[in-house]
Parts: sequence; structure tokens; C-alpha cells
Amino acid sequence: MLSSAQDYRAIWEQFVLQGRLHEELLPPALAQSWRRCAALGLDPYGQPPAPDPGSTASQPLSRRLLALIRPAMEDLYQFIEGSDSLVIFANAEARIIELIGDPEARTRLEPLGMRVGTLWSEEQQGANALALALQESFPIQLEGAMHYRAALHALYTAAAPVHDPLGQAVGVLAVAGPCERSHAHTLGMVAAAAQVISGQLQMQVWLGNTNELLAELKIILQSLPEGILLLRRDGVISQMNGPAGSLLGLVPARVMGRRLRDVLPLPALLQQALACQQPLNEEEIVFETTRGRVTCLCSLKPIALTAGEPEPALGRLTVGGASGGPLISDGFVLILRSIERVQKLVNRMTGARARLTFANVVGRSAPLQEALRLARLASHSNSTVLLHGETGVGKEIFAQSIHNNSPRADGPFVAINCAAIPRELINTELFGYEGGSFTGADRQGRSGKFEQAHGGTLFLDEIGDMPLDLQTTLLRAIETRTIVRIGGQRVIPIDVRIIAATHKDLREEVRRGTFRSDLYYRLNVLSIHIPSLRERLEDLPLLVEHFLQRQSRTLGRSFGITPEALALMERYSWPGNVRELENLLERLTYLARSDTITVQDLPPEIRQAAETEPASAASSASSAGPSLVEQSDQDQADGNGWQAEPVMPGLHPLKERSRSTEASAILQALEHCHGHPGEAARLLGISRTTLWRKMVRYGLRPTPSSSSFPASGPSEALPS
Repeated sequence: MLSSAQDYRAIWEQFVLQGRLHEELLPPALAQSWRRCAALGLDPYGQPPAPDPGSTASQPLSRRLLALIRPAMEDLYQFIEGSDSLVIFANAEARIIELIGDPEARTRLEPLGMRVGTLWSEEQQGANALALALQESFPIQLEGAMHYRAALHALYTAAAPVHDPLGQAVGVLAVAGPCERSHAHTLGMVAAAAQVISGQLQMQVWLGNTNELLAELKIILQSLPEGILLLRRDGVISQMNGPAGSLLGLVPARVMGRRLRDVLPLPALLQQALACQQPLNEEEIVFETTRGRVTCLCSLKPIALTAGEPEPALGRLTVGGASGGPLISDGFVLILRSIERVQKLVNRMTGARARLTFANVVGRSAPLQEALRLARLASHSNSTVLLHGETGVGKEIFAQSIHNNSPRADGPFVAINCAAIPRELINTELFGYEGGSFTGADRQGRSGKFEQAHGGTLFLDEIGDMPLDLQTTLLRAIETRTIVRIGGQRVIPIDVRIIAATHKDLREEVRRGTFRSDLYYRLNVLSIHIPSLRERLEDLPLLVEHFLQRQSRTLGRSFGITPEALALMERYSWPGNVRELENLLERLTYLARSDTITVQDLPPEIRQAAETEPASAASSASSAGPSLVEQSDQDQADGNGWQAEPVMPGLHPLKERSRSTEASAILQALEHCHGHPGEAARLLGISRTTLWRKMVRYGLRPTPSSSSFPASGPSEALPS
């Protein structure tokens, strides 16, 4: 290596004049640069090109860099001030972006290309420290004749690249001045300053990533439905999301940075857990807020680090009771869940939702339509509803339909069968209990059906079987709309609509003393009687069709039933009502020999009832008058073809008559209407099809002159 400017001058002249290069005497990077310059055809004696006037504007990246490099350039200039030198920053293209120096030095060096906007690439300026530092990605200093252009031999240039976090050169920091002002330590200062800028770029990227991550975490924190609070070790609130503020009646922006106990009275359980640095897991806690009492499920998770660590290390922080050595709390995460939201979630997951509507009620009979009319009226009110009817008539369908047609349709529908729960458990099922209130109780307590139905409907099925001593508690809960859990003292307000159902005559139960009269009158606000299947036998064909279609969809087959089998089913009394009919048809579809249910498929009790009923009907009719199957001479003279008795005055709709007089009423109506079935059906308050089926049931035969019935009328199959 050469040690003086004169030596480099001689080497340079031999190269540019004779083309002879002593590579062993030059730094490798410099020797290669000279060769590239010669290959490009650069004139070593030519003047540097003038700066491009349109290229003085810096690139967006350079603008961002200037905020970091300007302070470093100012610091570097303090060490070289007065040396007629300039501090320069060029971008990745080697175009000067910023320049700091004495006015005299800038004026003197400006003709050599030291101005903002000048491109100092190897193609433009030949070998120079700025271009080589970018190309080699390493600090370098050139003095005098080490520059390829003769015009730059009066200068020295020292430059070091500035790298981004990925190691890419984003620019170069340089110092340039008169060659006689060159110093061996200049390059070290430039390299140190460039390293500082690179480090600041790295920190800026880290800080930007951290801010982005923090912003994402804040978005996640605010989007969570649970209330979240981050507490420091001393109880100061460092973060609080919106749901937490809504639950506790606080404004997050106003309370962050303050102790939690200073802005909100802490319940004893939470205060003890914070003091002892112990976690809580889904504990039911009541907060006294400015908006009143708020009940929440509270979880407290300590942010812990292993004991013995002087400072919390981010990579070693854990939340909760992590296994390992003893844990020291460095803060807490407090999670609050609204008890109402939890109850809605539980109701949805456990199926506490009403699925049935009035559209699921099958039937067009007058008694059923009257019950539906009253039920629809009841659905628009908030009053207590009492449903009474025999077992199996569909009381719960009516209860769910009333709920789904009411303003509470979006709330829970909670049903409890008062007859199916043991006496000693009904109280806890209805009202819940506090933790540890009795042996075997859950430590955290449990809510009852009243709390679970908050905002919705509570269906009390078989209310007539509720023990007498519990009826007083139920009455108080209905009247005050508040409950107290077993073993507790806290009064819990409830918003529940009561629908009760029973198969008993509650008025008779009150007379016997097995049901409280005050509770009966409290429940009997809107009373609805649901007719039994015997009272609406004209709906039997519709019900049979409905259940067979459902079974057809379930089993992938198409089921039907013969008219003879349907007629026998209409003679049956159906003590189990619709439930019995549904179960029977389900059983028959599985066991039937074909897709059509016949008389042979029906169970013995239905066939036996069909055999004995005509005799009993004839017996009851004979006790009231002449035989129903006996035709008189007067009947033949009338020519109507009906086996009828003389018309009796005061005819009424068939639904008001007992089964023992149905046959007699049909005969009287037909004779009164001169055998016209449509008029007779209207007079009796039934449809033509129902009239035909009842004629089949009682064995009434029309004469050939009566041809107004459907083709599938009684002439197909009449009982003997």
C-alpha cells in the first residue's frame, strides 16, 4: 500500500495515460473501481456533470430518513467545524439529499459537485468514497489522486453506508473537504455516526412494530364482549376496555392511571384476592356502582414471574398460576362477565329456547280455535297465564307459542315440571342457592330457574302438584318480582313472565285445601282451556295426516291410512290425547306391514272400543226414544231415505251435545234439512266430512236417493 498522495498520483497517471495499473499497490476495491471507470469511458480530466435541476426533490424514503440523520449530521459537524469540510448524506442512488457546512466551504466546493441534487455515482463522478461505500457496503476513505477524476484530486471523501433493519443500504453518510484537511480519524467518526443512524432505524422499526402490535391489542381488547382491566402491582388501572366501563359505570379514559379502589368500592372477595395475590375463577361478585348493584362473574389472573428475577422479563411472563417455582405477582388481569349475558349463553347452549309457534298447532275445530284466539290475545300482554287441560293435550306447545308471539320472544324460555322434581329440590331449582348453603352445594353457588328466565318466560308445568309450603314463596316472588337464593341475603330483582299449566281443577284443589287460594287467584289472570282430543275429534284426520307426514320424512317412506282404520280411531276415547295419538302413529309406522295403516295394524284397545261403542250408543238412544237403526213407516213415506225420528224443536250445534245424543241429533238434522248433508252439517256446526264420518261411526245408512256425499262415502265400508 502507498502512504502518500504523490505515490497515488504517479500510479493514477500511469493508469490513465498508459493503461498500466499496479493492483498490488492499491486497495482491491479502488483498483476495481478504476477499471470500471475506464471501461465506462469516463474522461479523467473532464469536469463533473452539472446537477439535474429536476432531481433535487428527495424520495419519500429519504424524507423519513432525514428526521433521523439530521441530528447525527449536526453532531458530526460539531467535530469538524472550521476545517472547511462538509457533512453529506446521499440516498441509495448516491444522490446528495442533505448537506451541512460553513458557507465559505460550501461556496468553494460547490463547483466540484458538492451540492444537493448532484449524483455521485461511479458512472457520473468516477471513483469516490460515496459510491464505493454503497457498492462495497463498507466504510471507505479516498484522498487526492485516489479519485478517478482529476478535478477531485483536491478533495478527500470519507463515507460509510447506512443500513435498514434488513441489511439493505438506504444511503451513505460522508464527510468531504480539502485534501490537506484529511485526517486518519475522520473515517472512524463517519462510520460511528452511520452506525448510530442504522441503530436508530432499527429502533424505529421496532417501535413501529410495537405500536402496531399495541394498536392491534387495543382493538382486540375493545372488541371482546367481556370487561377487561389490566392492573399494575399497586392496583393502578393501566388498561380498561369499553365493556368493563359499561359494567362498572366508569369512563376508561378518566380512570386509567388511577387505583381501582379509588374509583370503585371493591367487594371484599376481590379486595382479599388482590391483597393476597390469589387468582379468582368465575366468582359471582356484586359491585356497588353509580348505576346501582351490578352482578358479574369475576376472574382474576395474576401476571406472574418466577421468584428471584429482579425485573420482569417479557419472555418469561405468565398469566395465572403457572407451574414452576414460587410466583410473584407483577400485575393482574381482571375479567368481568355480565351475569345476564352468561345466562343467555347458558340458555342458548342448554336449549332454554322456545321452538314452537302457533303454526305448530294442528286443528280447525271450534274449541281449539277459541283456545288459540285467547292464547294470541294473552301473548300481547305481560300478565300471568294459566293453561288447564288434560295430560297430553299440548299445554307446552301453547306456552311456547305464547312466548314466541310476545315481546319476550328474544328472551329465554325456561320450563320446569313441578311434579317431576323431588319436593326437597324444587326450592333450589326455582330460586337457586348460595355457595356452601348446604351439604353438597356447589362452592360458587348456582342460579335458579327464575334467574335463568330473566327477561323471558318461566313455564311452571303441573303447578297443581307444587307442595303447599312452597306456594307461599312462589306467590311472593311473583308479586314482588324479586327472589332470595337459598342460604343468601341478597335480594335479586327478576323480570319474568309466568305461564302455569295444570291438568287439575285448581278451584276444587283450593276447596280441598291442597292449593292456596291467593296463589290461584294470582295465577288465574288469563285462563285458557285447551280441549282434549275427545272434544275435537273432527281434528283427528288432520292430526293423523300431520304425524304420518312427519314420520314419512323421518323414515324416508310415504305412509297413509285406510278410511276404515281412521273411522275406528275416531270411535276411540283417547285418554292420552294428542300425545297418545302421536306415539301410536310412530309405533305403527315402525311396525306396519306396509306403507298403509289398516284396521289389522291398530292395537286391540282401539278395535275393541269400536266393537263395543255402537251397542252402547244404541242402548243410550233407546233409553231416550225409538231405536236409531229402526226405520218407521213414516220414514219411508217421507222418501228421504234416512232413519230418523220426528224432528224435535230447539236444535243446537253438535259440539254442545253429549256423545250419547249425537246420533239422534244427526238424524233429526238430516230430516229437518230434507236429507241435504250440507245444510245438516251447517245446522250441527260441523263440516260435511265430519258428518259423514259420524254417520259411519253410528251405522246410519242413506237411501240411494241421497247422493250428495263424496264418492268415498259410507257405501264403501259400513259396520254391520
